[in-house]
Order: sequence, then structure tokens, then C-alpha cells
Amino acid sequence: MKLSVAMCTYNGEKYIKEQLKSILNQTVAIDEIIICDDGSNDKTIAIIELIQIENPNKISLYKNHVNLGSTKNFEKAIGICSGEYIFLSDQDDIWKENKVEKVVQYFLKNPSTEAVFTDGDLVDEKNKEINTSSLWDSVFFMENQLSKPIDLYQHILFKANMVTGATLCIKKEIKNLILPIPNIKKFYHDEWIAIIIASRNNLKYLTDKLISYRIHSSQQSGISSNLKINKSKKYQLKSNHILGHDAPKSFQEYNQLAKVYYRNYLKFKTASKEVKDDFPVNFNEIAEIYLDLFKKCNESLKKANPIFYFLRNLIDRIRGKRQLN
Repeated sequence: MKLSVAMCTYNGEKYIKEQLKSILNQTVAIDEIIICDDGSNDKTIAIIELIQIENPNKISLYKNHVNLGSTKNFEKAIGICSGEYIFLSDQDDIWKENKVEKVVQYFLKNPSTEAVFTDGDLVDEKNKEINTSSLWDSVFFMENQLSKPIDLYQHILFKANMVTGATLCIKKEIKNLILPIPNIKKFYHDEWIAIIIASRNNLKYLTDKLISYRIHSSQQSGISSNLKINKSKKYQLKSNHILGHDAPKSFQEYNQLAKVYYRNYLKFKTASKEVKDDFPVNFNEIAEIYLDLFKKCNESLKKANPIFYFLRNLIDRIRGKRQLN
């Protein structure tokens, strides 16, 4: 059994050494670490090359001649990996030493599973744990409050994507299903993979916190901003929506929901044009569902406050936003 890591780097000199050490010090050894660097201009490459020398035949470094962006860079790294199981990795986290062991054990006990994701602790720039939230809290996955079994496919599509790529491990055999990954705004590689595998009912999870996910000012994801609104009305509205506890009550709440519905309509409509007819997920059908939700939400907006509704539509037309024709 061969185990691979697909890692993407870009100006990660501050944390890359600690992350690689945590991967190399697993209780079950990784066989290959494929690193695709997206044009770093700091000391990232030098640090990786030094660790390469210390660990011969373990790390392969690929330097992109042009910046691919995170989605296409992960596509490249996954494509190069040759292991039966491929662990995705960011450049700035820390793996718990039994991460690989726990995930591989789950795969072996559940052979139909094609992808596994986990929870994680949150740490700051100085490795201090952020005790107020876990990784799942920050991506709105209230696993302990949801009825079991959780329909992960419906949750990803219509509630929130709770699969963080830094915790994800996939089987090599699904590469032909998930690759290539289209470069669509706000549609990242982890959500793309999760939707496809969840549609096959082969996406599973472990409640164990198997990584320390780092929150810092230069990261690309939105988790740090989610933490800032953790106790806010906006956060509570989304949590209630996911848990089905509440319906929007005010014009502002309906307006926020309408923006989400329209954004997802565009995202999935774009995705439908990027895939072949025999693709396992009908993105066009999902887009039409979101379009219908957007239209119904617009009707609720109109009833809630006709004057605000008129002004909002006027501003949208001027700005060219949320226009269906």
C-alpha cells in the first residue's frame, strides 16, 4: 500500500518546515510527498530542498513556470501522485502524528469509501490553540446537532461545504472522476471533490481532530473571517438556516439569503458548462433549484418591504448584479 501527499505551496516559508516535519513524523509513514510550488519568491523552495536532502526519495518538488492558482495547482499535484491513498495538504498546518494511521484504518474497514475528511483544531500564528471553535464550527458543520445519518450531498449543496481540503484523503481510483477541476470563481477544489464523491454516497468523515488548522493574516480561505463573526447575528442566521431552526424574518435576512442563492446559481450554472453530459453530477439541475430559490426569496423581499425592494433592484440594475436577463 502506497501513501501519497499532494501539497501546494506559495510563499510559505514561515510554516512549511513545521508542516513537512509533521507529515514525515507520522505513526504510519507516507511514501511520497508531491509538492507543486506556484511561483514562491521567498525561502519556501530553499527550505523544501533542504528537507529533501534530509529525506532522500521521499519529496518531489515541481516548480510552476506560471502561477496556476490554488485549484489548478492542487489538480496538478493530485494528478502526479501515485499512491493508493492521496492526502491533500496545505503548507501551513500541523498534522497530528496519528492522522494517517486513523484515516487509513477507516478506509480499510470501509472499503467502499472513496474519500474521508475530518475535523481539526484551530491554532494561531504562534501555534496557540483557539479554543472557542473547531475547524468544523468555522465551516458551519454542526455535526453533533444534525440528525443521523447526515445526507452529506444535500448538506454540501444546499447548506454549506464542510469539507476542508487540508483534512481530505481520497482514493487514487477516483482521480479520473474528479480531474480536471474547472477554475470557477468561489468553487474550490475541496468542494468540487466533495460534491462528486458525496453524490456517489462514498464520502465519509471522522469526528477526530487530526490536524491543527492555522489561522493567520495571509491565508486565502475565509475561515478567519468566519471566526470574526462567530457571535454575530449574521453567523447565527446561517447556523439557524443550516439547522432548520428558523426562517428569515426581516428584509435584511431575506436579502442576504437571496445573494447566496444567486451566487450559487451562477456557480453551478458555470460548472454545468464545464462538464460532459455523462458527468455524475447534474450541475444544471442544481443551478435551476437555486434559481427557483432566488426567485421565491425575491417575492419574500417584495412582501417584506416594497420600497426597499424597488431600491435594491434599481441599485442591482445600475451595478449589473443579479440580472437574470
